[in-house]
Amino acid sequence: MRRYSIQTKIVLPFLLLFACVTVFVPLLTVELFAWKYSEQFTSETQGWLNTIVETGFIREDSEKVKKAYSVEIMIFGSDYTLNDSTLVGLSDAERDWENLAKKMQLSEVKKHFQKADGSPFTHDVTLAGKPYKVFYLSINPGRFYCLLRPMDKIAEAKRTLTWYMLGIAVLVMALIAFISYRIGKNLTNPIKILVDSTARVATGDLDEECEITTHDEIGDLAAAFNQMTRDLKQSRDQLIQAERLATAGKMSASFAHEIRNPLSSMRMLAQMLMQKPEMSQEQHQQSLQYILEEIERIDTIVKGLMDFARPSSLDLKQQPLAPVLQSVLDLMEANLAHHKIQLVLDLLPATPEIQFDSDKLKQAFMNVVLNAMEAMPQGGVLKVSTFTEDNSMCIKVVDTGVGIPEEDLEHLFEPFFTRKTRGTGLGLANVKRILEEHGGSVEIKSVSDEGTEISLWLPL
Repeated sequence: MRRYSIQTKIVLPFLLLFACVTVFVPLLTVELFAWKYSEQFTSETQGWLNTIVETGFIREDSEKVKKAYSVEIMIFGSDYTLNDSTLVGLSDAERDWENLAKKMQLSEVKKHFQKADGSPFTHDVTLAGKPYKVFYLSINPGRFYCLLRPMDKIAEAKRTLTWYMLGIAVLVMALIAFISYRIGKNLTNPIKILVDSTARVATGDLDEECEITTHDEIGDLAAAFNQMTRDLKQSRDQLIQAERLATAGKMSASFAHEIRNPLSSMRMLAQMLMQKPEMSQEQHQQSLQYILEEIERIDTIVKGLMDFARPSSLDLKQQPLAPVLQSVLDLMEANLAHHKIQLVLDLLPATPEIQFDSDKLKQAFMNVVLNAMEAMPQGGVLKVSTFTEDNSMCIKVVDTGVGIPEEDLEHLFEPFFTRKTRGTGLGLANVKRILEEHGGSVEIKSVSDEGTEISLWLPL
């Protein structure tokens, strides 16, 4: 079973590739922008801090620094207690000096200044619900001067930029999906046309030609397919003609062989009548009777051949099957009893209604039953059953007769093939033709001296 179409295989990889590109690139761009801006932001703020130290603002009132640079100032003592702060709106937990010192990571800051040469130290914190970048400076005696610059506008700008970039990415993905879909459709439509044409040709419609809609490799493939179909049709017509000639020759030879025997008898009897005029009236009558019987035999052969060769139109009707089979068996009941044949029926209690020509089907079924009777000259058992399988109805006729030699099984449906002393050899050929006209088939299984099983299949 096909899991993915060619169109999907074309569109999906492109879509996944561009999805990765259009999502990854904007996010990377935003992060690079944020990193570059953060560097600039840090450098700028560090310059402010250096200016505050150099100008002596660090000793001034913190509120003046806040107004001058739009920053917040927090000063911690050596024991991490908050000595001064311009930041208002802290929560109760943030007012606790131990929690605040932990949040400001003062212990790490202290270690940094103890190990380093007094270089500045920065850290990101969130206080009073707002993000800040904190710049630390160690001032004597052992105190920490913290300059907090707000980051909320930068964070908002980053979010806005991210959403804009993702929106552009979605639009680009939609455009790529549409373009990929159109490319895939332009490639797959000619292939679908070719597949549909192939399916119709597979059903036997060799007049079908694939429409050539492109002038590329697929167009060349469609043209090659059309040429192949034309060649196949020509070969089929030639083969049918050859088969017809072969069948006509074979049937003519068989027909001539079948007609020759009664004609020879009639010729011999006519010569006797001409050469022996002194024959008694009774002998004359007997010879004429033989001639009439042979003429009747020729008429039977010719009639059977005409029935086999004549195209017939079916009178199809939707009807149950069991009553038709039962009517044939009722007609032959006395004949079966006379030949000491026990009839065993195993018909479905309610056979579904199917379309068939009752007269034709009676003819085929009667031929099969007559063959079964002739195969049991000393009596036996004839079993007739019906069942459904794979959307078909089967009529199975099984006898316990002499069976059919294995070498004869492949010739049973050939016209005029018979091992009987009397018979035209057209019975099973007609049965096969009738079943095939109904869209069905015939199957025969047989073992010598054990019996024969014939299955007549009809479509539901």
